[in-house]
Amino acid sequence: MYKAILFFHILAGTVALGSGLVAIFATKGRNNHRRSGRIYEFSMYAVAVSAILMCLLKFNPFLLAIAVFSLYLTYTGKRALFYFRLREKYQPGFPDKLPAFAGLLTGMFMIGFPVWQMLQSGTFFVPVLAVFGSGLLGSSIGDLFTFRKPELFGPNNKAWLLKHIGMMGGAYIATVTAFLVNNVHMQQQWLVWIGPTVVGTVLISRAIRTWRGKLKLQASKKTVGFSGEKL
Repeated sequence: MYKAILFFHILAGTVALGSGLVAIFATKGRNNHRRSGRIYEFSMYAVAVSAILMCLLKFNPFLLAIAVFSLYLTYTGKRALFYFRLREKYQPGFPDKLPAFAGLLTGMFMIGFPVWQMLQSGTFFVPVLAVFGSGLLGSSIGDLFTFRKPELFGPNNKAWLLKHIGMMGGAYIATVTAFLVNNVHMQQQWLVWIGPTVVGTVLISRAIRTWRGKLKLQASKKTVGFSGEKL
């Protein structure tokens, strides 16, 4: 059973890599982007769920934490589109907040577990898991504070579109990292873990800046009349 789930996990990860790449380069808002994005979303769910099932059969705290991390990023990235497309005020409930609480607990584990390992072994090593855990912890805390601001859950809040870019981009970083870790082996293996995050974060930040500029330009055009003067 473990081998069967592993095969499914690898297959879903391959689909996620391909569909995610198509979604990144496809024109945003068009059918190609929507379709590839939908395939990417469900393939990432399949990757995370299959990883959790493997951990139940053969416990691996590292794999379990990364699986929950990927699941959190994918779900919140997709959920951000729901908030972006709101047509009326929305009151977030417990189902909206549950992923943030799960991310908070998982992030604390991802930081605490390698620290506990170092204390037990008496040796120092690069806590790669803690690096990812810090990002997850910070994002989860930020989401919980967001839910305390009802004014953000109004119609057409474009900040959620930027959130979508950041979270989905983060999920793709996790996918690329998993692929490289399983196929690239070197003495400084921590570089394989951290490299995609460093490069991906720079690219995501650039994309967010670009889209923030586009959204500001669109907003300014809507406030200008035929005479060119602001209404």
